[in-house]
Amino acid sequence: MPRDASETKRRVLEAAYREFAAYGLAGARVDRIAANAGANKRAIYDYFGSKEDLFDTVVTDRLLTGLETVPETWDDLARFAGAVFDYYASDPDRARLTLWRQLERPAPTPRELESFAAKLEEMRAARPRDETIATADLYALIWALHHAAILYPSGLRPTQDDPGRFRAAVVEAVGRLSEPWTGPSK
Repeated sequence: MPRDASETKRRVLEAAYREFAAYGLAGARVDRIAANAGANKRAIYDYFGSKEDLFDTVVTDRLLTGLETVPETWDDLARFAGAVFDYYASDPDRARLTLWRQLERPAPTPRELESFAAKLEEMRAARPRDETIATADLYALIWALHHAAILYPSGLRPTQDDPGRFRAAVVEAVGRLSEPWTGPSK
């Protein structure tokens, strides 16, 4: 029976995602990825090249999935921030992978640059000309706020233990940041 290369690639990408989220690029092991994917190391290198190339593929695919999954509500940025928060809260490995990426390979890939340019253009087109905060900065702040939940100082842990309250704080903060654009929070 012939092997299904697309199924093997899918399993490798999923195993690599979990491995990179747990250990980062430097700590990840291709042996573990292969074992968890039910694949051999040679296939991983044949399909993806180096471990660094596999990391870039995983990060870019996951990032673009997030950009495509979260609905853009440019007329209600507070709602958009809530959707981003929910997206990351539904799988904590997403935030960990993003942090590893920022530490180990912060340069964006061409696919990321293209995707972000398109999103910023959409957002910019929906905004009034008198920007209080630059579109790119506001967009970055919205995406970055969800990281505050995992970057909480340990001494504030009781506050972090109520994700509903923290989500509400993120939504309110973005509502206030974007108020000159969208009007008062609803």
